[in-house]
Amino acid sequence: MLIAFEGIDGSGKTTQAELLNARLTREGVPNRLVREPGGTRLGEGVRDLLLHRTDLKISPVTEFLLFSASRAQLVSEIVMPLLAEGNAVILDRYFYSSVAYQGFGRGVGIEEIEMVSRVATGGLVPDVVFLVELDLEEAIRRREMEGRRADRMENAEIEFFKRVIHGFSECARKEPNRFVLVDGRAPIEVTAEKIFKDVMFRIKNVAEEKNAP
Repeated sequence: MLIAFEGIDGSGKTTQAELLNARLTREGVPNRLVREPGGTRLGEGVRDLLLHRTDLKISPVTEFLLFSASRAQLVSEIVMPLLAEGNAVILDRYFYSSVAYQGFGRGVGIEEIEMVSRVATGGLVPDVVFLVELDLEEAIRRREMEGRRADRMENAEIEFFKRVIHGFSECARKEPNRFVLVDGRAPIEVTAEKIFKDVMFRIKNVAEEKNAP
């Protein structure tokens, strides 16, 4: 099973992805958590370039293609082999982030992003996407409370992030059967339990379908 978490920076998506990873491990469900960009030697190099090299001026198209290159390597090197071995794979971001950030946020063509993403992933789509929704003001407040230094992506202007939030909402609207909307303001433990139960229900259904005569 392929599980993706999406949302703006500060929404809590990484926390929920980590909690699901830990809970599935405790329950004996083989799984792996990987992040985007990153997850491979090549991907981590791209991650450093994209997020921390504030001295570089990277065009929106270049930015998208770098994310896609990292994604392609992650899918071929890590994700596909893990899925083939029967593991659940948890993605902290996937190509929907490119649609939201580089598409709606930076103005790269959505159709072009979707086309290149299909090539980069080999057409691999998640079984479920948990979109952690949170208003921008709260996301910024959380980041400031953590004392976390903003990376190159997070330093973008307010209007940019408003477009990104709209982009994620549009992704969910287009694929209502794949997306599960998660309240980013709800208690962390309550949300984690709901997500875990949802995933276990889906895993059970997949197992039953495989064992059906």
